[in-house]
Formats: sequence, structure tokens, C-alpha cells
Amino acid sequence: MFLRPTKVALPLPTPRKSSDRVGTVEGKCKLQTPHHVSVDNFVADKALFLATACLHYGDRQLHCAKCGTRIKWEAAFISAHRMAEQCLGTGTIIQVDIPYCPQCEETPYVRGCFHVREGQDVAAQLAA
Repeated sequence: MFLRPTKVALPLPTPRKSSDRVGTVEGKCKLQTPHHVSVDNFVADKALFLATACLHYGDRQLHCAKCGTRIKWEAAFISAHRMAEQCLGTGTIIQVDIPYCPQCEETPYVRGCFHVREGQDVAAQLAA
């Protein structure tokens, strides 16, 4: 019996939106370690997470809006490299703190990557 290969049209991947990286699960917002995103998008995602998923208390600590647990910060090491390098090459490693609720979320992954523009100062942009 001879089987002929057939062509199957697979759907094209859709571009990732900010809402794909900052998702809601059971009514809560969660931030993921950045992978293949721009610094601009990550900064916006982090601001969205802090504004919608965290509550400020008098002790100046952040707490989860869903369960009240104190927000923890996990250090992640992010490779910052130009998009043309396709996640290989001469990337600079930058430490980024990722906020998360230890009760509602998994610990963020410790590695990720940013795609940066030529001449972009990632550290200065993250510190702002």
C-alpha cells in the first residue's frame, strides 16, 4: 500500500499581544518571565500586573488582589539581544525582578530574553 503525502494548511501563528503575556487565570492577573518580547512591552506588562493584580497596604508592601498574600519578587536573568540575532549571539544578561503571588502562581522561570533595538539602553529603561 502506497500513501501519498498530502498538504495540510496549518493556521499561521498570530502575533503575541500584551494580554498573552499578562494573563488572567481564575480572575487574577499574572506576569510571566519575558521571552521573545521587547523591553517596552515587558515594562507595560509589568505596570499592568502591578496596577490590576496587586493591592498596596500601609506597610508599603504589595499583596495579591485575589488572596491577600504578600507579593514576592523572583530574580530572572534575561538575555537582551537584537532581533536579528534570533536569540543567539552577543546578548547581554540583565537581572530583572518578576513579581508574583506565591499562593496563586508558580514561581517565574529564571531565564528569558528581550529583543532590543540598536543602541537601546535596557538597564536605564527598566530602572525608569
